[in-house]
Amino acid sequence: MAKEIWVYAQKNKDGYAEVVGELLAKSQEIAKQIGDCIICAVSLGENVKDDEKTLGDLGAEKVYLLDHASLKEYRCDLYGEALQKLVQKYEPEYFFFGATAIGSELAPTVAALLKTGLAAHCIDLRYGKDRLNCMVPAFGGKVVSEIYIPNARPVMASVRPGILQSEEPVKYTAEAVKEDVSYLDHAESAEEFLGFEENQKGTNNIEEADVVVSAGRGITSDASWNALKQVAEKTDGAIAWSRSFIDTGRVKDESSMIGTSGKSVKPKLLINAGVSGAAQYVCGITRAKKVISINKDPKAPIFAYSDYGVAGDAEKILAAVASKL
Repeated sequence: MAKEIWVYAQKNKDGYAEVVGELLAKSQEIAKQIGDCIICAVSLGENVKDDEKTLGDLGAEKVYLLDHASLKEYRCDLYGEALQKLVQKYEPEYFFFGATAIGSELAPTVAALLKTGLAAHCIDLRYGKDRLNCMVPAFGGKVVSEIYIPNARPVMASVRPGILQSEEPVKYTAEAVKEDVSYLDHAESAEEFLGFEENQKGTNNIEEADVVVSAGRGITSDASWNALKQVAEKTDGAIAWSRSFIDTGRVKDESSMIGTSGKSVKPKLLINAGVSGAAQYVCGITRAKKVISINKDPKAPIFAYSDYGVAGDAEKILAAVASKL
């Protein structure tokens, strides 16, 4: 009997989260190595009919549709119960989630209900030696741990959005499996959905920005930090930073940090200022379209990953760029 690889098909306001397509493409890659596998997507919500067409284009061969009024808005307890019952019925071998705000809550909930293992916030999934290895950063991204789940099933993993590198997926005319979820007619939830608010415009969302200006340890003074912020403001860009920049004390959290233990970005233009180019950082910028890097060290590793490089003082160069914009 063919093994099934499942992907949780998270929906956003404008359709499926981009990480769904990334996970389906990666699942196809894994299936080629295992052999005799079926790639499946799981869609929950209200009026989820015809979702198999969209998910088939993203790479799913089969789509499980859980359609119920109580699933219209995300609630962890009801979604968790529905996925638990579905897994127990069909017994997939693998179940992948995007490590989004929702996925980071829902995946461990489902894993706990099923008493299986979960590798959380992975940066890659690799199949070898007859097992799936889940690559998870540790020690601030300085080490990548190889985690596998030997006995419990399904093997579960949540994967950070925007970081998987896979080939273009094969499209399918997906089979739709419409599940009976009438047990939800009388289900009680501990949560009450009150409303949905979009992020305020102008927030520093580095994952969605067309331009990202990133600070590294080389941004050492208030003047250089202010010049960087001016460049970001005049390009309508978001401000990001490396882990080493946090050590300077000019920012206090990892909310806009790029790297293995931070976020991945895919802007049309990325400007790195004073960033050395450590491997932990570089893995978060692989999908940037155009990369310009400034570093006083002409042998800095970041230049190997840049379209244009400027060897010089970041403060002077940023100030000059800001004055010209």
